[in-house]
Amino acid sequence: MGVGAASISASLSSDELRTVVDSLREGLQIVDRDWRYVFVNQAAASHGRTTPEALTGRTMMECYPGIEDTDLFSLLKRCMLDGTTEHLDNEFRYPDGSLGYFELHIEPCAVGLTILSIDVTRGRTLEEQLRHAQKMEAVGRLAGSIAHDFNNLLSVILSFGSLLGMDLKPRDPARSNVEAIMDAGTRAAALTRQLLAFSRKQVLSPRVVDVNEVVTECARLLERLLGEDVRLVTELDGQLDPVYADAGQLDQVIVNLAINARDAMPHGGTLTIETANVTLDAAYQGSHWDVKAGPHVMLAVSDTGTGMTPETQARIFEPFFTTKEDGKGTGLGLSTVFGIVKQSGGSIWVYSEPGDGTTFKVYLPATNRTPSFISELAPPADVSGTETILLVDDQADVRAAAFHALRRFGYHVLEAANPGEALLICEQHRQAIHLLLTDLVMPRMGGVELAARLTALRPTMKVLYVSGYTDNAVLHHGILESGLPFVQKPFVPETLAQRVRQVLDKSRPSQH
Repeated sequence: MGVGAASISASLSSDELRTVVDSLREGLQIVDRDWRYVFVNQAAASHGRTTPEALTGRTMMECYPGIEDTDLFSLLKRCMLDGTTEHLDNEFRYPDGSLGYFELHIEPCAVGLTILSIDVTRGRTLEEQLRHAQKMEAVGRLAGSIAHDFNNLLSVILSFGSLLGMDLKPRDPARSNVEAIMDAGTRAAALTRQLLAFSRKQVLSPRVVDVNEVVTECARLLERLLGEDVRLVTELDGQLDPVYADAGQLDQVIVNLAINARDAMPHGGTLTIETANVTLDAAYQGSHWDVKAGPHVMLAVSDTGTGMTPETQARIFEPFFTTKEDGKGTGLGLSTVFGIVKQSGGSIWVYSEPGDGTTFKVYLPATNRTPSFISELAPPADVSGTETILLVDDQADVRAAAFHALRRFGYHVLEAANPGEALLICEQHRQAIHLLLTDLVMPRMGGVELAARLTALRPTMKVLYVSGYTDNAVLHHGILESGLPFVQKPFVPETLAQRVRQVLDKSRPSQH
């Protein structure tokens, strides 16, 4: 083996040998006993983001100030003194603060040490992204479950609070107490909506959207929100591709990112909103977990503020995480942004350095769908009625709230605690049932399956779904199918009655 290697090296010139060694993907460094680089191949130099010429002939301490105080250098000294071999994983922080990960093999040699290095940064980065994604997914499931349960409770609180308020005279001294309850319930409902957004379990109304139009509309609002000491700049691609998303939710993404940027610029600065067509290639996909290659629309929001440390960046999308002082925020703004972007099929990445500002880049898949124009149903002038409604909900308190709300507006209500009871009522009730009002997610049988079975028995019966969150088994990727009547928990009696009236008054039958 040794004779073969010697004969090969003898047959190659030094330039040819250098070319061979530089073609290796593995880094090769040789340092002498004074810690001076004797030889560095191209791969090893690129691992340090430098050149072989910048290292060769200089000591490690000259090239990397402070390295003598690291654990790695202590290990190198031990190998040099004891003549031992070591294999380890090493984390290297570059001057710009970014991290590189390398597998190192340290071997004593005649002049000092040979250090072989393999760059595993890409794999390690993907592992970190995967672990973070799994963590966010677990937190999202917990947040969605909590929000669902809270929405059920809030439906009861807001419904009975509203009914109580209807019974009070305008100057009743108890009215202020009821209004306080309703105000607190409404604010709690807003928090649960943010949790649902983060957990990607909210109802979206997607359509073909021009992101430039959303930015332009937002800019008018932001001029007032940002204050006089923040300059707003927009750089919009005039040939921007459309995306398929919920325009209202994109509006919320921009506003939340802008408010976050404003708070990072306490002494003023510049906020830039940029759009562009980009193509995420296989290389980008390979280094970013959960990114799909292909044409995308990029929405970037940048500030000239305080920036963030890597530790802060790792947690910014977690619900209730905030760097602000108590009382200055809920910590749900960026987690809401994260959930909306993910539920819309996109991705979001943050780039920041302490003292050098922050850029959030949102990538949404471009679409070739044809724009559709959705006409909103006008709110009915009178929400009362005398029709018969079959109410199905497995939560007794929520069912009671909806029952009393509908009865308040004149409707005849049949109650069922589960789909089995609903089927029995449908078979035994002789008169017409005009509307099925059913929870989407119930044990053993969901609302959509129940509606399909009941409308087969009563083809003229219309359907209205209600839920505290969407369920992927029912709704594709959490996005409500077009034309499916739906009311979101928590609701108040007026909202429920209005939606019931709208569905009953529609001339065409519901589609399932």
